[in-house]
Amino acid sequence: MSGVTMSWSIPVNSDGGSGATQIDAQQLWAQLLHKAENPMAYVPAITECHVLDRFSGGFTREILKDGRVVFQRIEIQPEELSITYRQPGDPELEFIMNQIDRAADGRLQMTIAVCLAPEATERALRESSFLEATDAYFTDALRSVVDEIRATAADFDTLIAAA
Repeated sequence: MSGVTMSWSIPVNSDGGSGATQIDAQQLWAQLLHKAENPMAYVPAITECHVLDRFSGGFTREILKDGRVVFQRIEIQPEELSITYRQPGDPELEFIMNQIDRAADGRLQMTIAVCLAPEATERALRESSFLEATDAYFTDALRSVVDEIRATAADFDTLIAAA
């Protein structure tokens, strides 16, 4: 049985007043690259991250997520404005992808897509609560990532300029 892919999208720029920092695709991409190597501020469930190896087009890392060590192969696709986190051997997820795209109304948005591993797909078919919990987890994770991006947008530009 092949895995099931699910995705969630959220606008990056809030509808807030004129004082709200507006983020463009280049700024969002820079933050997603930063998040790939420093995920702790963006994803509360991740408490540690260690880059293990670099290769053309990405790197491997080990994270501590919800108290569990997870190995990931990070593939960076700048032409598609996406970063794929492959999780070999994970019984729940084959991959997680972060992508910058546009909503139907043209607004900049971030999308998270996940592909359930075959074992998790079978579990989702047996237990609707598993699918509901997965939906809740990734909805919250996406909100957390975008909230952090919004909160640090102005400071992040300063950090990039200083580097």
